[in-house]
Amino acid sequence: MENDPERSREIQDFILDEVSEQAGYSDRRIVITLVDAQGIRLRLHVTAVTGELLCERIADALEYRYGK
Repeated sequence: MENDPERSREIQDFILDEVSEQAGYSDRRIVITLVDAQGIRLRLHVTAVTGELLCERIADALEYRYGK
């Protein structure tokens, strides 16, 4: 995603409070249930490739925060 100030105003925060132990695989996608601080559940459907990219982004953010 580009660093476009107009697009950054369109981004909504989802503050993740919990990741449910229920996970699965459906129609070629990985399904993970996320829960926010208010208890609202969001089912996240990602492909294996997108899931790996998400893991990489999280690892990068953790390395940035805590170092290697």
